[in-house]
Amino acid sequence: MKIEYVCSICGKKNVKLWRPYGDSAPLICAECAEKRQSPRKYREKVWSKVGEEHFSGEYTDKELPLPKWEVNEKGKIPTNMGPAPEGMTMIPMTDQLIVDLSDVSKAYSSGSTTMIPACLTAEEDNFWCYTVVPEDVCKWWEELPTR
Repeated sequence: MKIEYVCSICGKKNVKLWRPYGDSAPLICAECAEKRQSPRKYREKVWSKVGEEHFSGEYTDKELPLPKWEVNEKGKIPTNMGPAPEGMTMIPMTDQLIVDLSDVSKAYSSGSTTMIPACLTAEEDNFWCYTVVPEDVCKWWEELPTR
């Protein structure tokens, strides 16, 4: 039986969708994920410049809240590593979203569910395992509109 590729919360179709890691439902779109994002923290780092383009960071004892994220056009958000040092433009990105699905499913009541790209198999009856999605399927997912 083919999977209906539609957001389980708002019914949006023809956009990138995510699914819980290790499960096939519920499917969730970027906008619904953004509304349900779990508050996250990062360990503060004090950065020092150790070269023209190199920095070294030392952790402090502080845990600080990460700012709310928005999913970009490629389906990615900043990682939970916290801000990069001043002057550094490369921020690590991830396609894994951490959301609170407790209002959607009793199976996900922890308030912190990892969602991964929902990449359908050719038969559209299952999803690819996160670590073995073929390149053409990754490209298909990335080319879907985010919103």
